[in-house]
Amino acid sequence: MIKQLYDTIDGKDIYIYTIAHGDIEVDICEMGARVNAIRVFGVDVTLGYKSVGDYLIGGGYVGATVGRVANRIAGGRFTLDGKEYMLNKNNGENHSHGGTVGFDKKLFTVLSAENCCLVLQYVSDDGEEGYPGRLTLTVKFCVIDSVLSIDFAAECDSDTLWNPTNHMYFNLNGESSGDCRDNFLQLFADYYTPTDDGNIPIGEKSSVKNTPFDFGELKQIGADFDKSELSRTVGYDHNYILNGEHAAHAESKVTGIQMDVYTDLPCMQFYTGGKLRGADGKTVKNGKWAGFCLEPQYCPNAINMEGFDKPILKKGEKKVHYIRYEFS
Repeated sequence: MIKQLYDTIDGKDIYIYTIAHGDIEVDICEMGARVNAIRVFGVDVTLGYKSVGDYLIGGGYVGATVGRVANRIAGGRFTLDGKEYMLNKNNGENHSHGGTVGFDKKLFTVLSAENCCLVLQYVSDDGEEGYPGRLTLTVKFCVIDSVLSIDFAAECDSDTLWNPTNHMYFNLNGESSGDCRDNFLQLFADYYTPTDDGNIPIGEKSSVKNTPFDFGELKQIGADFDKSELSRTVGYDHNYILNGEHAAHAESKVTGIQMDVYTDLPCMQFYTGGKLRGADGKTVKNGKWAGFCLEPQYCPNAINMEGFDKPILKKGEKKVHYIRYEFS
């Protein structure tokens, strides 16, 4: 385990922790429980920033743990146990990725730090961003052999919503290449959820078959970027309904690095960074299409739609989810 000063914000020192095993090293920032780098056989395959200050300017949730609820909630409102709650709106008329000051901008407490594992915790007070209950979130990062695992655990003193994910941007060519479109991807999902102009699912499930959303076979990420269905989202920014725990396979023909993603969450947002603003990253600017995101989560706006698993955390219940990234 290596601990090094990363930045100082408002007089508070912020640290990066490096966990490693075998041929993989992972840098994790305690601000936002954020993965800032994954070096696989010496190649850094994730976007990141050189400081917390750069992250706050550049945004994009790059590498961060997001919440309480990942993705969008329509109108910033939901009803739970017969009571309507209003959330902060930070995405037009909608609430997204936990609100104005979500978990990505919170300083987590380090509970334990070992050579291969780092455990972080954040306590979200009742009413934070509009959510009910005092929620305790624990995030455990471990590197064993060729696998990075992220385990999320949460409990709350009242019924609430919880939908965790990590917002890493991958580029298996190496983050310094600045363009992920020639990475190859396979998604193990037969259906996706069509959206309205605000990127809110309309409550339907559509087959990916014979559409640009079909990654049933290994396909170059940018192969269909010229299709009209992807113009509004400047590439992909779509939710897939997973067939099972093996969510995705990705690979680079440049480096030979391959990655498989596993999760127990029911859906996954596939985003290709079309709205990245070109902020200074670690070695290059994090511009449009610099990296792609595979964000396992519950379906966006699931709490307000019928027919989808609900991201509800019951009072006193301890709920856990995992994401696992296997590299080869």
